[in-house]
Amino acid sequence: MGGIKTIVLVLKSGGDFKIRDVELIARHINGKWQSKVRPRIICLWDNASQEYDLGNIKFIPLRTDQPGTWSRIQLYSPEMNIYRPFLYVDLDTAIIGSLENIFTLIKDETQFITLEDFWQKGRIATGVVWFPANSEKVNKIWKEFQGAKGSRMDSYLRKVVQPDIYWQQLTTTIYDFKPKTGKLLTQVPTDANLVCFHGRPRIFTAAEGSLVIDWVKNYTKQAFSRVMQEEYIVTVIIPYKEDRGWLKEAIDSIPEGVQILLSQGAGNWPQNFNKALPLAKGRYIKYLHEDDMLAPGCIENSIHAIEEQGVDFIHGEAIVIDKSSKKRKNVRASIARPMVSDLLSKNIIHSATLMYRKEVFEKVGGFNESDKMKSFEEFEFNLRCLKAGLKIGYCNKVLGYYRRHSNQLIKTTDRKQREVYRNELINSYK
Repeated sequence: MGGIKTIVLVLKSGGDFKIRDVELIARHINGKWQSKVRPRIICLWDNASQEYDLGNIKFIPLRTDQPGTWSRIQLYSPEMNIYRPFLYVDLDTAIIGSLENIFTLIKDETQFITLEDFWQKGRIATGVVWFPANSEKVNKIWKEFQGAKGSRMDSYLRKVVQPDIYWQQLTTTIYDFKPKTGKLLTQVPTDANLVCFHGRPRIFTAAEGSLVIDWVKNYTKQAFSRVMQEEYIVTVIIPYKEDRGWLKEAIDSIPEGVQILLSQGAGNWPQNFNKALPLAKGRYIKYLHEDDMLAPGCIENSIHAIEEQGVDFIHGEAIVIDKSSKKRKNVRASIARPMVSDLLSKNIIHSATLMYRKEVFEKVGGFNESDKMKSFEEFEFNLRCLKAGLKIGYCNKVLGYYRRHSNQLIKTTDRKQREVYRNELINSYK
């Protein structure tokens, strides 16, 4: 099989699986891939309102609002034709060998290939599926779908089609984590390519929960050199609650070679930032709100300023864009190297321009997650940095674009209460 290999994942919110499951399987896919031509990994996600190409993973919207495993029905839809042929793999699959080994099993790309149920011989299981291009069987599954019936989609598929061949007829290297005997797979066979969990306990449960299996724990912690675990110079964390329409522009403003961590959650942005911080691999850390953008040259100019000035963090110039009037304004700090007393008088550091050495967070901790800090979280953090003796520098170039719009937090929080909290903060640093 020539050309770029395509691997498709599905992430539906509200269940057992999270973004970290996508990151885990993608890390093992890429980390164990030997060919120079990297695979294309696509993840259908119901929290993606549009396509987000992050370099190592492309997220596309999961549009089929179906429960549980029925959400995978989109894999059979006509809109997925542009990606076929592709290999679908469940998120609760441990990649022990390389998926290249699975691709080499496919001698006839026109065949529709599924797993055979580990417990019920002769019945389809859909944890690993080869989707051929222009397949009559795939088209039939979509055409005859009339809505979810029963708890699992596999039962529906068994009534509609039969696979051309099962993976187990092609290889003995795909193992069941929960054999019918009830015993868990406590040791990985030496010839294993894949281990299918297909139900509880999930991978992270078997690695972190009350039932810890050593090989699963090691699997979740395994690191790889260069390809997936490369030594990034910079990590940009995008903490957000919801995409207000500009997330793609924020992502697109980040240059190649930068680790991007999308951290979405129901909490405030400090909570979403802090939970992603342990995953940061860069020597320098930036946060980027989903309604802002990096300016061209931001990364290079920021690093240069930090190193040239020998400081712990920097700020710089920003361009403020008013979404209603479409006016743009260049904002330059009145004091390049402010002290605590300067910030207490006036916060002259623009949040969209900040970059920190990673050691800053190791010394002073993460952002304050208290609701009292709403709209001036970075103000408190910068005060904390300066009070701890960390050095700040300044870059006299535009580093970020900051949008003003009606849904900004600063415009949707009570002004009087915000002023009370701000005064409390200032008094605590005097």
